[in-house]
Amino acid sequence: MPDTRCLNCDAAFTASMRFCPSCSQRTDTARLAVGDLVRELMHSFLNVERGPLAMLRSLVTRPGGMARDYVEGRRRRYYGPFATLVVLVGVTALIINVAEYKMLAQDGYTVGATELLQRHFNLLLLLQLPLLGLICAIVFRSARLTLPEHLVLVAYALSFRTIALIATIPVALTVNASAAPTPLQVAGFWVVWYFYFAWAATQFYPGRASVNGVKGLIVAALGHASLAALVRLGTQTYEWAARL
Repeated sequence: MPDTRCLNCDAAFTASMRFCPSCSQRTDTARLAVGDLVRELMHSFLNVERGPLAMLRSLVTRPGGMARDYVEGRRRRYYGPFATLVVLVGVTALIINVAEYKMLAQDGYTVGATELLQRHFNLLLLLQLPLLGLICAIVFRSARLTLPEHLVLVAYALSFRTIALIATIPVALTVNASAAPTPLQVAGFWVVWYFYFAWAATQFYPGRASVNGVKGLIVAALGHASLAALVRLGTQTYEWAARL
């Protein structure tokens, strides 16, 4: 005879059952205690299959393989690429604004344009998702993937770049005399990004790795140049409108 009911769905179960036969929630659920919260946080963070550390490890060691898994339906182990990117972009924009880090100080914009871009740095980061996705769809058109499938790779790759950006801010603030990156740091960051994306492309796209690597470099370079051109056009339009 059933002797108790599930707190989640009210289905009956026996004392010998560890999980509810209806909804699969654990049957030993009790009132929350501090220990429960600590265990939940530790499990979520350190989960070797699906946690922040596992996600970071995949972004560092096999970004293209992770994107390929996601596209082919093996998704249980991974956080969604687009939600991951949006969260990381929000965190990055918050850190940059709180730390008053002048991310765009070396880009040659006027003070007003730089301040505008700093305030909307999250949008500037997210703009690169469709831009790089479209370039990937053109350069890698022989892969016969849909635009959303290209965007999965781009979103994961940009997530890594966003994490790298977050990591470089405290280093730059410590090393530099001012709260802005040096030209050498900016150049180094972009070089690392170019080769990271090229490496991710060799894992994601079918065909010869050397060819895909070169194409990945082309995509990264075109994406960088296209973004710079769009931002330059936007800032010039803003400055023209401000003078009216």
